[in-house]
Amino acid sequence: MLILAGLLAGLGLLFIGLKLMSVHLQQAMGRRVRTMLKAATRSSFSGFFCGAFAGAAAQSSNAVTLIAGNLVRGGVFTTRDAIPVVAGANVGTSALVFIASIDMRLAVLMLIALVGMTYQLRLDRRPNWRDWMGVTLGLALLFLGLDFIKSAPKGIDITQAADALSSGMTPLLGLAIGFVAAVITQSASTATILAVAATKARLLGLEDSFYLILGANFGSGIATLVSAGGLAGIGKQLCFVHILVKAVGCVIVFAVWQGANLAGWDSAALLSDLGGGEPTLSISLLFLALQLSGGLVITGLRGLTEKISVALSPASVEDQVSRPHFIHDAAMGDPSTALDLASRETDRLVSLLPDLLPDLDQNSAGAAKQRTVLWHGSSLIVTATSQFVVRVIERRVGREDLDLALHLQEQLDLVKFLQDTLHDFSLVVEEFKEVPPLAFNLSEALRTIVLSLVDARSGTNEDFDILIALTSDRSDLLDRIRRALAGSALNSGEEARKLLLATSMFERAVWLVRRLAVALRPDANDDKPAVARNKVNLEEAHAD
Repeated sequence: MLILAGLLAGLGLLFIGLKLMSVHLQQAMGRRVRTMLKAATRSSFSGFFCGAFAGAAAQSSNAVTLIAGNLVRGGVFTTRDAIPVVAGANVGTSALVFIASIDMRLAVLMLIALVGMTYQLRLDRRPNWRDWMGVTLGLALLFLGLDFIKSAPKGIDITQAADALSSGMTPLLGLAIGFVAAVITQSASTATILAVAATKARLLGLEDSFYLILGANFGSGIATLVSAGGLAGIGKQLCFVHILVKAVGCVIVFAVWQGANLAGWDSAALLSDLGGGEPTLSISLLFLALQLSGGLVITGLRGLTEKISVALSPASVEDQVSRPHFIHDAAMGDPSTALDLASRETDRLVSLLPDLLPDLDQNSAGAAKQRTVLWHGSSLIVTATSQFVVRVIERRVGREDLDLALHLQEQLDLVKFLQDTLHDFSLVVEEFKEVPPLAFNLSEALRTIVLSLVDARSGTNEDFDILIALTSDRSDLLDRIRRALAGSALNSGEEARKLLLATSMFERAVWLVRRLAVALRPDANDDKPAVARNKVNLEEAHAD
């Protein structure tokens, strides 16, 4: 029972660590870190060795795969760039069979101590530090979870297990035992250690160990899907890359093994000779051959591998809505072009605002979930676009481009505030079992106002003037509504509270729409020619 509890606790810590890393990595990836990681994955060769080093340090190719998956999801690099990293990570973990393993518990303790000290020193008040502290804590919990998972099976008596394996071991049984052990422990190392112990005790031959390790190797690839937890879409593609590395390695090594037998040689004897008669070295070489053969083939065929992984795990809805359509690091060399792309991205974000509100006339099942996904994805795009504009400013642009960049930052801040307000307003409206007339009217009115803002982007100055007048101060009217609600005899005090909250959010949203309309109005930018130059028609943005 204690072994099972340890395994479950390890999985729980693993999932918590992945969640923390997923959230904070997307916020923490600044320009320098992106540049460094992209440089490491610029070629298959450098990416492969980067992955091998990470695999040796982390003691787990599964962990490296999941970390790389979160980096791909955070937009640091693409699935194609990360394939050599995953392939190399498998080779890196094989080195642990030859050398003494790093004590993961020591690394966990140091990481947690580091995070604790930074919190005590109140460094979490700095946004950049806070995000990286979250990443570090997530990494520590991830490693701690892996340590729990690996430590849990230590309660099993290896000698008794070896005795059980010695009776009636068949190739299929060996494959099954290795596969199950790897899936449960999230690692092929446990099955490998068991095979080494049994072989040393002469309870199993090298041929029996071969099938045990073969099953464990493939099982550790499948285990990545279990560890992936809530990862989906793009973030899960590298899990399938990891499985392909394991599967290809198993197929190649098995083919060589069987080919040698068919040619009249004793494969087990050949493996023993390669290890100098030492079972530990023989099994270590076998494990290395599995990782190298699969890793090198997958790296060489990463184009095909990427297509397979994309087919098995296509981009999710959240992936699609959280990916910028226009901004790209390749445009950083020309600040004017980069700001033009940022302007187009801002226009697209404005066009998505009405979809954050419920259409109460045509509200369908699942619409609330879709709005939440859209809100989360749009928020990530705002953050990415703001960081993009900051990187443009850091290039010491001319005064005209600097004016445009600062103006775009103002627009993006307003868009972000409006996104959050519309989302919160929608949540309040969705809490009603039956939407009261007042809430219905507020929701439809707000939706109409936001749609007018979108239409004004492709219209004239007069359209902005009408919208600005429409969203002028309505505090007296809203105060009368609040007093009426306070004095009414509603059946539910909770319903009155929700209506008051919806009214306040409506007022805030209208105020933000007015601020954004003033910022977007072309005449407001007469003293900024670059703004007028970069104004993009909304229909053109949709067409792209």
